Amino acid sequence: MAVALNQQNHGFKPPSGHSRHCRLSSLDQDFQLNRNSSDNTSSGILLKHPQFPKSLSTPCLVDCLTKSKSCGTIPNVKSNPSLTTCPKVPKRVSPGVKITGSSKSAGINELVAETAVAITLGPDPICGKGEHSHLFYLVNSGNKKFAVIKPADSQSAAREAAAYLLDHEGFAGVPPTTTIKISHPVMNKTNAVTASLQRFVPNHSDSSEMGPSMFMTEKVHRIGILDIRLYNIDRHTGNMLVKGTRNTTDNKKSFELVPIDHELCLPEKLEVPYFEWLHWPCAMLAFSTAKVNYIASLDPRKDAELLRSELPQITEASVRILILCTIFLKKAVSAGLCLADIGKMMTPVRDAPSALEVLCRRAAGLVFIEKSTDEANRIIDWEDSEVEPEMDRKDAAKLSKSLSFPKGSYENVSRKMVTFKMLSEKEWMRFLEKFEELLLPAFDARNSVGLEKNPLAKSCKF
Repeated sequence: MAVALNQQNHGFKPPSGHSRHCRLSSLDQDFQLNRNSSDNTSSGILLKHPQFPKSLSTPCLVDCLTKSKSCGTIPNVKSNPSLTTCPKVPKRVSPGVKITGSSKSAGINELVAETAVAITLGPDPICGKGEHSHLFYLVNSGNKKFAVIKPADSQSAAREAAAYLLDHEGFAGVPPTTTIKISHPVMNKTNAVTASLQRFVPNHSDSSEMGPSMFMTEKVHRIGILDIRLYNIDRHTGNMLVKGTRNTTDNKKSFELVPIDHELCLPEKLEVPYFEWLHWPCAMLAFSTAKVNYIASLDPRKDAELLRSELPQITEASVRILILCTIFLKKAVSAGLCLADIGKMMTPVRDAPSALEVLCRRAAGLVFIEKSTDEANRIIDWEDSEVEPEMDRKDAAKLSKSLSFPKGSYENVSRKMVTFKMLSEKEWMRFLEKFEELLLPAFDARNSVGLEKNPLAKSCKF
């Protein structure tokens, strides 16, 4: 990837090279743009800080001790043991940034190029305050924020980037986000750090300062669809930013929501999710034709391959959660469910499992029962069964480990979460077949799978 630096150097003026005390090499020679072409899963820009020669009027003592010939006024330490050597100065990192996530988007390439220039020529990154003290902001020549850097482990950073990568056509409005390795003394004096890099979004506030009636139904639905696909377990008011927009026809002001902070999406287990929009009035409205068509166009297996190729940091267990939830969303919308209906089926109530968990456990039970008893059409109500059906001990052990299945009942199910990481590829594919077979009956006749025992299920109009 090539990066062009304009003649104005992005608004930052480099030090003058005409001083008689300091002779500088040209910026074109000192800047290095480095792309790791051998790595197909990552691409990067490394913009190294120019190594300007030190001023001749202030010679460095350490350099003179190591190069005594160039500084005749400094005695030779080896010939005079009574002299003490200068203490070693800790090496500080030079500003630089490298992409470790997907770089297919033009928005990502531009963001990383701006970041590289800013951390080299611009002001130091600004550390956030209070609850944002773990963040760093980058500013441009006009002293305006344009990027947010969030140091994190590789998994969390990759999930942030995954939300943008999977937000096809900017459907939900996730700001451009990628994963990077960045070095700067402000962040870490000696090492580069792993982080997510996101385009800063100017905003009035977060959604906690306004009532849900102030937000456009269209935008709430789009964010909700993204949250369901990614099984986002942490969608609260603080990570939905509010932007004011003007209607071009009547010049009336409306408020748009921008989703950020997706490090808790795509978990490896069906953890307890929190959807802030779940009880908003607009979540109970039917989807528009445009949104129904968008959901119908989603391809869970294609998205899974996209994640595997562009963000290999995402585990296979998380990829399977994406596939499962996308299938669940597509089938639910085709059955006529609204956003609130779907969110409620994914949310446990008190100690009871969610409807989605019940369906997963039954589908997995069918897979393993088939292998031992060949009862392909039998639907087992594990919650009501007093005796667990006979199955091979090895299969039963794998079922317990891979789906955290409580033996004989759903007792203490809130402390055991469904996960698919232990299933083989063949078992996983068979599970999806059974899962899809159970969905339509669940939507059409909830009593057949015991959803009437979940208080939230009663509010769903099928």
